[in-house]
Amino acid sequence: MSENQLSSMEKRRMFLMLFLILLVFLGIFGKLFWIQIAATESYSSRGINLVKNSVIQRQRALVLESGRGEILDRNLQPLTGKIVKALVAFPINSEFAMNGQEVSQLARILKTNKEGWLSFARNLKEPQVWGTQDGGKALSLSSQQVKEIDGLGLANIKVVEMEDRYPTGMTARQLVGFIGQNPDRVMQLYGSDLEKGRLALTSKIGGAGLEKSFDAWLRGVGETSISYFTDAGKRPLAGLDARMIAPDNSFYPVKLITTLDSHVQQQIEALMDKLNIREGAAVVQEAAQGDVIAMASRPNYNPLQVDLASNNWSNYAIKATAPGSIFKTIVAAAALDEKVVTPTETFDCEGALGKYGFTCWRKDGHGPLTLEEGYAQSCNIVFANVMRRLTAAQLEKYANKLGVLNEVGWTGKTDTRDAFEQFDSEERGQLFAAHTPENDEGVLMQTAIGQRDVRMTPLQASNMVVTLLNDGKGFTPRVVQEIQYQTGREMEAFPVKSLASDDGKISAATSRTLLSWMREVVTEGTGQSLQGAKWKLAGKSGTAQIQNGNQEKVNQWFIGYGPVETPRYAVSVVIKNTDPTESNKAIPLFKGIMDILASQGLSNSK
Repeated sequence: MSENQLSSMEKRRMFLMLFLILLVFLGIFGKLFWIQIAATESYSSRGINLVKNSVIQRQRALVLESGRGEILDRNLQPLTGKIVKALVAFPINSEFAMNGQEVSQLARILKTNKEGWLSFARNLKEPQVWGTQDGGKALSLSSQQVKEIDGLGLANIKVVEMEDRYPTGMTARQLVGFIGQNPDRVMQLYGSDLEKGRLALTSKIGGAGLEKSFDAWLRGVGETSISYFTDAGKRPLAGLDARMIAPDNSFYPVKLITTLDSHVQQQIEALMDKLNIREGAAVVQEAAQGDVIAMASRPNYNPLQVDLASNNWSNYAIKATAPGSIFKTIVAAAALDEKVVTPTETFDCEGALGKYGFTCWRKDGHGPLTLEEGYAQSCNIVFANVMRRLTAAQLEKYANKLGVLNEVGWTGKTDTRDAFEQFDSEERGQLFAAHTPENDEGVLMQTAIGQRDVRMTPLQASNMVVTLLNDGKGFTPRVVQEIQYQTGREMEAFPVKSLASDDGKISAATSRTLLSWMREVVTEGTGQSLQGAKWKLAGKSGTAQIQNGNQEKVNQWFIGYGPVETPRYAVSVVIKNTDPTESNKAIPLFKGIMDILASQGLSNSK
């Protein structure tokens, strides 16, 4: 073999070796590219995100504010979202931990003992807020406590501003609702945000109430968190230890401006608790346009610890239940407008009808009564006889005219939605059940007094009074009037809207007649105990017999308006599932609410 030939073979080997080395380097480079850029979300066989986890190893973050919009009352007082000063502790290397003297000083400032703090600090695996170690809430620090803690200059603790979304003592909890994790709903509603990384399956979204119905606006544009960076030995990285991370957007979070008056709401809820109302609701609406001033529901619940299996979080103000004699208002409206009864005509009540087992609440009877007197005395026999002159179709028509069969809350088109409902899970009313023989005389008589299949919500009941106060013109009640950007600029507006019915409206003359009859309920009828109120009042009582399992219970109702001379508010109250032997609490609650309103100088909404 010649010298030239050897040189050629060596060159070929060298080329192959260099080529193989180049391939190895290209393979390593490609793998690194794949790990760090191309497939960070699913690189490993276990689906571990390597980039994120490498950051997690040196970063410990705690969400301080969700970025969620505020919910305010009509006077811009917060219903949610109070900001408090709180203490955050970070898990770091023991060489940076506090000495005995520092622990004692901090324990004194926090009004705890040394053992309590050490128990909290030793169990830290992630950043944690003082006060939340046993599932509690962040403890709000005073300005003096903040000053003393800052003066200690400790490496593993920091005072921060933190959102307390559902503060202790908050009102309107069922109306406001709650937030929680719901991966299925996140995927259903916010798929595009998931794909773009703006939202995670574990993100908290609205679960009920305004939090749910207005979730698309309230979600905001990102969280505010505090991150604490350490090295592999959990030692703070100099100059990079604690950093605030927040979205840079001056327009968010938004502000949800409701029509509520939080001061009135708070007083009404306190009154309900004072009267020991276990289950029930109260609604206050402005007479002029139907805006909701207050909406309270009992029993109460904790929005931070929601038991979905219970109904405590359910808003009974928009749930349909048996109305009893307040439904006689619809029957009276039909009788007057259809002219099936003359003003002077009387009906004889002897305490029982003599068929269908139909009786009056007054066992010895009322004697001869006109329809007007029968309404004031809530006589069942009078209304049974009046119903004989009406058809099921006529009754349904007037129930529609007075807005008690469909959802009445604000619905309409917004800038971003073709159809939107303000009230979450508002129920419809009901006249007859699916298989009820509507033209059966006995059925119609039971229906006429608000029994059998009849169902109505407290919101529908108060809104019926608003309709009468406006000569038969109905409104769709608002509870939110506007959404504002953080800058105060309008984002969405919800104008006052009429409540239209295909059946038209009742006459102005009938509306006024029924309002005057409601006054007679107070002066001469079943509501005489209201005569000691601060205002002159008018209304209608109702007691519905219901079956709760094997037990007989009653719903106690009262609806009405005040003051009589210049009506400003319509109010409905219901006390549900009470024992038949219990004293009436609906009338004292109605009176108490009207007295609260009489003492207020309420500002007008837009």
